[in-house]
Amino acid sequence: MTFQYFSAYFLILFIATITPGPSMLLAVNHGMNHGLLRTFYSCSGNLIGNLLMALASILGLGAVLMASGVVFNIIKWIGIIYLIFIGIKLIFEPVKTGRIINNHSVSKSGCKLFIEGFLVAIGNPKGILFFTALFPQFINVESVNTNEFIIILSTLGVVAFGCFMLYAIFGVKLNNLFQSHSFSKSFNRVTGSVFVGTGLTIAISGK
Repeated sequence: MTFQYFSAYFLILFIATITPGPSMLLAVNHGMNHGLLRTFYSCSGNLIGNLLMALASILGLGAVLMASGVVFNIIKWIGIIYLIFIGIKLIFEPVKTGRIINNHSVSKSGCKLFIEGFLVAIGNPKGILFFTALFPQFINVESVNTNEFIIILSTLGVVAFGCFMLYAIFGVKLNNLFQSHSFSKSFNRVTGSVFVGTGLTIAISGK
């Protein structure tokens, strides 16, 4: 891959990743509610989810899933149900009074945070569509060599990790600015509503 192609790939990937969506919204919420260090768990889960989708696209599995209407719809509806589920959960999730992030006020385990990040990543069926459309523009998926494979996935990993944690930092800043029960509750409701809205939007969309 030439430097020109790499620059174009990086720019497209960065813009698509940094654009607010379910994963970035989750990063803000986890940063605000659980702190930056614990958000590494959800960031790791989200990263692995994205890498698995990218790997499936490079290996041609993404095209197979898209061609198989039944399988793709199953994945789509699992993602829709999970997005709506996590949205409703956030809307009704109780917020503890005096919730200042520290080592003694953690409401979720690292495993749960990891799973949430992972499922939000793979729960959006448009992710597999994006990767399947993106990679053939920059590499020959039928004869990709090891170096290109490493560059494609490592760049994706760095961008996905960096953007997720950048949004998490924003969430931490919000927590520092608005350490109040009412703001935290309102923010969780807004976040949850966006998740529900995203799930419903995917459900009624034609793809």
